[in-house]
Amino acid sequence: MSEVRAAILGFGRWGQLLHQAVDAAQGIRISHVVTRSPDKVSAYCHSHDLVLGESLETLLREESIEAIIIATPHSQHYEQLMQCAAAGKHVYCEKPFTLSGAQAREALSALAANRCKVAIGHNRRFAPNTLALQDLLSRGWFGRPVHIEGVFNAHMAGARGRWRDSTMESPAGGMTSLGIHALDMMIHLMGPVASLRASSRRIAADCNFDDHTLVELEFTNHAGGRLTTLTSTAMQWRITLYGTNGWAELQDQDTLILQPVEGERETMHYPGYEYPAMATLTAALEAFAADIRGGPPFPVTPRQIAHATESLEAIFRSATEGRTVQLRQQAHT
Repeated sequence: MSEVRAAILGFGRWGQLLHQAVDAAQGIRISHVVTRSPDKVSAYCHSHDLVLGESLETLLREESIEAIIIATPHSQHYEQLMQCAAAGKHVYCEKPFTLSGAQAREALSALAANRCKVAIGHNRRFAPNTLALQDLLSRGWFGRPVHIEGVFNAHMAGARGRWRDSTMESPAGGMTSLGIHALDMMIHLMGPVASLRASSRRIAADCNFDDHTLVELEFTNHAGGRLTTLTSTAMQWRITLYGTNGWAELQDQDTLILQPVEGERETMHYPGYEYPAMATLTAALEAFAADIRGGPPFPVTPRQIAHATESLEAIFRSATEGRTVQLRQQAHT
């Protein structure tokens, strides 16, 4: 089966990590790159035999390119997704997909109408501890799920003066850069969000966005949830799922802790998946390529992408308006 030939739009730190992940992947190769600061990456592109293009339009006109990997600022995603759909290019988009639910639904509809496959950069779904927890959930290990907690914190002082350093690109503090990963994982494990209430404020941040964001959630299965994202402390990734038979916790991408109601606590480690867990990026891009070639669908469904984006927008609105927001019930996964 032939490799998918792709291009990367946006070639900063994360775009280059995606290129390195593709180097280890099967079924996909990068041939072209477009970025807003070409001088900064020209040597890298030359050493890796990458064509440094001038614009997204040049990529879309290149017939040999089947797919576009979008790693640009969040506010640019919608227009870029719509352009890719019009050109018939498959898309792997970094999160968040867009900054509003309406934009997400429109872009997803346009991509589907043009038979374009779509994937999103929630690589943590491919971590071995996540896959093990998902298996436990599907086998009924938890009993009835009653609550989930998600934490994604990081020290984001390095964003000062860069594109993330604004409330337009980073509404509700760390939600667009960090918390969206936890939100996706909660939807993945618990199902759709029914309602939520959020607060967001600045306590110690040097950047021009909040550093303390909390979200209380209720899911359509009547379970509860709590999401925390802080941007002025050390990195932490934790997802804890509680059920009537016990709880399990993801710590980073290489540890899973199990605590049944009856029995001993068990801790499992998965070496080689320390941050940034490049193998998860590779697995996500391989899954995208396999979907394009007629293999299994990418595991984050378009409905989940739309619902997570609607939930993200609801967090922005709740934090601004100080009220509980109900989610559209037709947006089920």
